[in-house]
Amino acid sequence: MIVLPDTPPSPKTWKLDTSTQFFSQLSALRSSLDASAPSTYSDSVRLVAQLEEYLEGIFQLLLSEENISELKGATTFSSSLVVCKSVPWENVISASEKKNELKLRSNNAENCLWTLACEIETVITAISFAYTRLGAEITNELCESDSQDVQTDDKWKSVTNFYKKAIAMAYFGSEFAQHASAPLLDSRVFILLDSIGNIGIQTSILCKFSTLNRNLYNDQDKFTDGNNAVLCRVAIWILDEIKKCQRLSSEMTPTGDLMVPKTDKWDQYFKLFSRYASAYAGLFLSIEYYQKGQLGMAIGLTNFSLLSLQSKKLNTDYKRNKIMVRFKEKFRGKKNEHYISRLQSTTTLCCDKSVFQASSGIVLSDVALLFDLLVQCRLKYTKENDNLTFDDVVDWQDIHSDSKWPIGCKIPVSTVNSFTPKALQKEPPDGLKSNFTGRGSYY
Repeated sequence: MIVLPDTPPSPKTWKLDTSTQFFSQLSALRSSLDASAPSTYSDSVRLVAQLEEYLEGIFQLLLSEENISELKGATTFSSSLVVCKSVPWENVISASEKKNELKLRSNNAENCLWTLACEIETVITAISFAYTRLGAEITNELCESDSQDVQTDDKWKSVTNFYKKAIAMAYFGSEFAQHASAPLLDSRVFILLDSIGNIGIQTSILCKFSTLNRNLYNDQDKFTDGNNAVLCRVAIWILDEIKKCQRLSSEMTPTGDLMVPKTDKWDQYFKLFSRYASAYAGLFLSIEYYQKGQLGMAIGLTNFSLLSLQSKKLNTDYKRNKIMVRFKEKFRGKKNEHYISRLQSTTTLCCDKSVFQASSGIVLSDVALLFDLLVQCRLKYTKENDNLTFDDVVDWQDIHSDSKWPIGCKIPVSTVNSFTPKALQKEPPDGLKSNFTGRGSYY
């Protein structure tokens, strides 16, 4: 479900450094790419098809020009071909362009050597980002569905397949970068893409079971049994992976000849997504405690999750000792308590006041549905607690530091093989795999 700001990168018009037949053919291939950002699912599908066709065409062109039969040779040769002297992609920057931005100079200045290898790595990155967008768009559609037929189940499976294709591209990008004769695009971006793909798979699992819980609750006033503690651990695993992504993103800085995607808005987005995952962790753990009869803990967890989604500020930084800061934190805590106390069954996520409004992008629909389910859970737990069990409600401020949080763990996923261009494949695929069992693995 992660769709990072300013992704996927989009092509700009380039000024070729030379006019040989090879580069003329390359430009003809590139001219088919749509430079506009995708706004619908159909746009995203078309973009992926164009990028993959372009990537396949580049490798066919390379192999037709030279006696190349393996990836290492293609990487070495493409690293020696300078295409132009500026970055021909939006949201990809070089060190010299970064300096130009700081000096308010034109970004069209000739300031780097853009090789064909740089072009290939950027296309691989764009394809991987585009597949993660496709997975998020279908997930967003499925979250609003109350159908549980085979067709819907197949759509959930297609979500996983899109994320696997994103991971396969990340693997291929890493392999390509290993053979490069000089640094090109920062290779850490492929590690990041691998993590984002895996986060997407695990988040889609949370979304699916959240949808099942919501539909079951609406129909029968109960929740699914047996897997809520596991799903909480999945959400916590996602939180750990997001921290890894934040570190990778902060380390990617254009230096020398090394180029990176534009990451200015990524850190804030990861912080936002961690609150989304925190809300899921609280939801599933609250259902687990509710089914065990521990309603005080269940209510505290739903309060924590609701404020993760709605509140502008949740955690207090106790290292800051200024009196005014402490006063603001105390006021904010009272405001959050007042908000929790006024929740009703008709309460909805107030998007214009929510931290999610500006940056949530595609996940906003699921955020609203998750919020609605949390409200219903809290009202159900509170009603039963006030009339039957009378448990002490755990304060939402104590939930985050509570030692009862389980250790994160992801759902096992079947092996993902690296993408290989058709021109480099030794033999064409021979149909079904020997261990194919019918409908294929779900995850």
